[in-house]
Amino acid sequence: MIRELVPDDERQAIAAHHDLLDDDFDFLPTWSARQNWEAYIERMAEGRSGEFVPEGWVRSGLFVAELDGQLVGRVSVRYELNDYLSEVGGHLGYGVVPKFRGQGIATQLCRFALAELGSHGVDSALVTCDKQNAASRATIIACGGQIDQNRPSVEENGGNTKLRYWISTRG
Repeated sequence: MIRELVPDDERQAIAAHHDLLDDDFDFLPTWSARQNWEAYIERMAEGRSGEFVPEGWVRSGLFVAELDGQLVGRVSVRYELNDYLSEVGGHLGYGVVPKFRGQGIATQLCRFALAELGSHGVDSALVTCDKQNAASRATIIACGGQIDQNRPSVEENGGNTKLRYWISTRG
């Protein structure tokens, strides 16, 4: 099941956040241990509705994947692109808790995000991944990703190369 965060997710979501820090991935974007959990959930919901969008950010939703009562992954859906996202970040970003990798969860998260974007009027989604991340590249291709013919890759600050793909949200 893929859904938004709820109050009962606090412990598992924070554990997943810490599990993914070694991969330099924020399971809980902009989360701080100093913030009240319910306030964080509310802020994420407001970001999805467009009620609260910090300067430099875009309207976005955060969804988690649950399997047998455990949080196993998450996806951020960005309904529009700013300069950074149109170059490097793309319309969506997903991560899977390490012990649940290799089970198709990333593909489910990506397909969910594509459907979510399509239902909000985005016809084609930009999806990027680190050049060395073969698993993410395979997920993107499994979801219909086609390498960007105009700009197949971009270098981030620090020299990391991101591959750029486009995927139709129309199935």
